[in-house]
Amino acid sequence: MEPGVPFALLGAVQLLLVAAFAALAAAAVARRTAAGAVVMVGGVLLAAVEVRTAVGLGSVASDGLALLRAAGFLVVAAGLATGGLGRSLLPTRAAGIVLPLAATGGPAAFAAVSAFAAALVGGLERRGRIGLLLAGGFGLMAVGSGLAPGARDNADVAVAVLAVRGAGAVLLLLALTVLAQASLLSKVVSAILAGVLTMAVAAVGVVGNVVVSSYDAQTKQVVEEAAGGRQTALRALGERVAADAVFLDLLRSNATDVGAAVGKIPLERRDFALAIDQRGQILSAGGSAPLQASERLGLARLPLVTAVLKASPGHLQESVYGVVRLGGQSPSLAMVGVGFTKQAARVNGPQSAPQVAVVYGRRLDADFAQNDVDTGGFGLTLLTGDPLTVVATNKSDRVSEQVRTLIVRHQAQKGVPTDGLTIGSEGTNPTVRVIPLTNIYQPGTQGLLAISRDPGPALKTERQALTLLFVTALLALLLVAAAAIVLGRRTVEPVRRLTEAAEKVAAGDLTATTGVTSRDEVGTLSRTFDGMTASLLGLTDDLRNSAARLETVLASITDGLLSTDPSGIVTSVNRAALAMLGLEEEDVVGEPLTVVADVRSADGGQLADPKLRLRDVPATVHGPGGTVPVQVTITPLLGEQDAGVVVVLRDTTQEREVERMKTDFLSNVSHELRTPLTPIRGYADILISKTNLQPEMVGTFATVIRDEALKMNRVVDLLVDVAAIEAGRVSVQPREVAVRELLDVRLAAWVKRAPTRSADFKRKVGTGLPKVYVDPTWLGKALDEFADNAVKYTPAGTPITFVAAWSPDRTRVRLSVKDAGPGIAEDDQATLFTSFEQVDGSATRKVGGLGLGLSFVRRMAQDVGYPLTVSSKLGKGAEFALDVPVA
Repeated sequence: MEPGVPFALLGAVQLLLVAAFAALAAAAVARRTAAGAVVMVGGVLLAAVEVRTAVGLGSVASDGLALLRAAGFLVVAAGLATGGLGRSLLPTRAAGIVLPLAATGGPAAFAAVSAFAAALVGGLERRGRIGLLLAGGFGLMAVGSGLAPGARDNADVAVAVLAVRGAGAVLLLLALTVLAQASLLSKVVSAILAGVLTMAVAAVGVVGNVVVSSYDAQTKQVVEEAAGGRQTALRALGERVAADAVFLDLLRSNATDVGAAVGKIPLERRDFALAIDQRGQILSAGGSAPLQASERLGLARLPLVTAVLKASPGHLQESVYGVVRLGGQSPSLAMVGVGFTKQAARVNGPQSAPQVAVVYGRRLDADFAQNDVDTGGFGLTLLTGDPLTVVATNKSDRVSEQVRTLIVRHQAQKGVPTDGLTIGSEGTNPTVRVIPLTNIYQPGTQGLLAISRDPGPALKTERQALTLLFVTALLALLLVAAAAIVLGRRTVEPVRRLTEAAEKVAAGDLTATTGVTSRDEVGTLSRTFDGMTASLLGLTDDLRNSAARLETVLASITDGLLSTDPSGIVTSVNRAALAMLGLEEEDVVGEPLTVVADVRSADGGQLADPKLRLRDVPATVHGPGGTVPVQVTITPLLGEQDAGVVVVLRDTTQEREVERMKTDFLSNVSHELRTPLTPIRGYADILISKTNLQPEMVGTFATVIRDEALKMNRVVDLLVDVAAIEAGRVSVQPREVAVRELLDVRLAAWVKRAPTRSADFKRKVGTGLPKVYVDPTWLGKALDEFADNAVKYTPAGTPITFVAAWSPDRTRVRLSVKDAGPGIAEDDQATLFTSFEQVDGSATRKVGGLGLGLSFVRRMAQDVGYPLTVSSKLGKGAEFALDVPVA
């Protein structure tokens, strides 16, 4: 049988499928890529296949459509794989129509695999909701394609194919709807099309059902009227057979032989007759259609015959007839009448039952059915037995089998109402009116009379109407879609311009304008927006200038500044604070103050807490680069407790250094002055108190007093020189000086100054050195400081060499003092040139000094631009050098 599906389901599903694939193609075109073009081709192909499916009424299967559908899925899968998208069942017993939903196994499997590939690619290419919806939609398409072979002869499977594919179309439309959320134009067009599609689906479903139901109701009415006529004719046949039976009984009572009596009346070609007594014995038989022995025996035992033979004439109707099932080798039906005469009853008494009953019947066989005039396309079919078997029909075997199958499907043979049952047309199956065949003397249904009508003419008209309805709805949908796109563009274009201008403004371009001049609300909004951006441009310039000035001020402040929001998150920080913390701005801003700032009090408590309120509290900032002494102040912003705080970190390193230098200065000066004053005072007291000293002793004491006074004088001179440099009163007067001459003067001075070490002093001058352009006085003082350190820190007998050579880049002359003493550790070299700083700064140090000599040289070198270097390793001596300019 050819399975039919409800037109409401067809209209809804096919419109959804066409809309889904067309929308998929439109979304792909919007991508404007080669991959999008591939998806577009696949979507258009699939939409065309669904249109052809919808208008292909009357055909059950189509391998061609299955192959085209598979090709469309493959093209869509290929496009999606390369970035083409940037990823309740209606009752089957209603009147239905036939669609090419089925296909043979090969094309159906190919289409299913192709759809599954599209589902897999769609799910992997587009993650999230869109990917799930695409995978679900194409996955259901795959299921529908896989069910196609079963839709060839099973209406339930055909409906399932449509329903599954319709659900897939809904998921695809939902995926495209989600995808359209990124574009206002897409959202507007989608909203319009969704409404139109809903109305189109509803209209096609309702109107289509009305059309189909109307044709079905008309056909049912016509078939029921025809069945009523056949039922009346069959009743007339029963009455005629009963009358003939009475007449035969009258003839038999005279001739005593029913066979002879039958010969005296005109008989139909399929008639039969027999006489039966009260014992069930067949007395005689006749007719043009002889009965089989089993049929005669069955007729003799019929309840219809028994009722006549055992009842009194007063309790019998004038005409006793009914349809009976003959008990032959194959099921058959016959209209049987039983006759008796009143004369026979009077012979035996007025209340006695007849002694003999005459049974006269006509077979309801093929000849009987063929005699039924086939006008209006009606068919007559007689059925009986279990399982139900066709006894006679005036139609072809295919039609009679359709009728039998419909009756079996509806289980009509087990429960047909006495007034009959009408079975509506399903697909290409006929409309059938079923009437039970019974007799009042025998319970149950003896057989079924089925009147059917060929649905061909009605289906043709119905299909034309439905095709026109579907195509009209589809064309209307396409026209509305085109109009929606045009109208949507005109509506959305001003909004798009406004959006682009807003994006430019958000990016910092306050000169952007919308260019929208319409008179509607969007035009008013655009003009207001343009005025706002112009105003913002002026305000932004003022704000930018103010911010620049403020940023310059903050960057110039030497104190560290941090501000926080009410929750304690750092919102701004200046460069001084970053230097103290040893962090970058991105590591501080946006982080909690207590995390990025480690500010501890003297007792180790954390002071970087926005809940605290402090003012000039001594503390230490701990960072990756070390510690920095500070004074901490924490106050609320704007004087409010819930607006955040500002933290001020004032670096007190220099103040502490000055205090240290003061302390070291006083300590060193007192030590350096007390050391020579002690022998001076002692020897002076001796000279005063003892007037009788020997001249040699007096000379010795005087020499010591002079030497110690010279030491004090050098200390005072160094202090004066340092003070002069610090005050900027040093006047450098360079001139051309020969290197050898300069070093000879310094060497002679030190031989005289330290006669006990005279043998240790050396001089080394490179060959070919030019004259230098220096102030020999100040340069001599610098070399003297280098030599003084060498004398102090090297034992007697260790050479001290004045060296002159080219600098490494041979642009200057390097003058240095090199010793072979104990050397200086690398960690101590960094503090050698700091004021009042000594390698051994303890009170019990063996070597004296103020700690100002090398500091003096550093300041002098900085003022005149002489590069100063020191190179030393422990145990390998040290070399202090100045690179001086060539004359």
